[in-house]
Amino acid sequence: MERLEAEGAAVAGFDVSEGDVAREQDVEAAIARALEELGGLDVVVANAATQLVAGDARADVLELDIWQRTLDVNLTGVFLTAKHGVRALLRSGGGALVCTGSAAGAYGIAAALDAYSASKAGVHGLVRVLAAGYARDGIRVNAVLPGLTRTPMNDWWLGDPARVAEAVRAVPLGRVAEPEEVAAVIAFLASDDASYVTGALWPVDGGLTAV
Repeated sequence: MERLEAEGAAVAGFDVSEGDVAREQDVEAAIARALEELGGLDVVVANAATQLVAGDARADVLELDIWQRTLDVNLTGVFLTAKHGVRALLRSGGGALVCTGSAAGAYGIAAALDAYSASKAGVHGLVRVLAAGYARDGIRVNAVLPGLTRTPMNDWWLGDPARVAEAVRAVPLGRVAEPEEVAAVIAFLASDDASYVTGALWPVDGGLTAV
């Protein structure tokens, strides 16, 4: 559990080296430790994800273990973070839950990444039902939907200039997003500036899904 300062807030992070987001006991322990160290939670961000590019594929050749592991991390992991995170927010009297979805979960733009796309579509549905279910408890639930972003998970194609050039041709802003640009939207959705925003799926994709 790493503790740091960001946007004037104390932040505790749960890293893959500390446990598995798909294991409930690991998530529950991480939330409990954050509560102990910070004294309470006002914001929970469910950001963990995996993209098993070497195995993800079209449905007719997609192996069940790749499908299952992708959903375990990307959807069940978000559910478990929401489950135990919302419990902490209820104890605090309300707050914000922000989940990371994907443009690939909203539109069929990631051909042959069927497991990843389906897992993120599931996140979007979960965000909407959580937003409706916890609004009267003072908990707002939203998602960011990044497009092409410069993160380690995308190293498999970022290292290929021709592939990057081809990908950004579909992006109206004509470039790959930096992680800080996505983080800024997460910070907004977590802040009081977004006090009347809940159930939103917020694209951060340079206009990719707008055209």
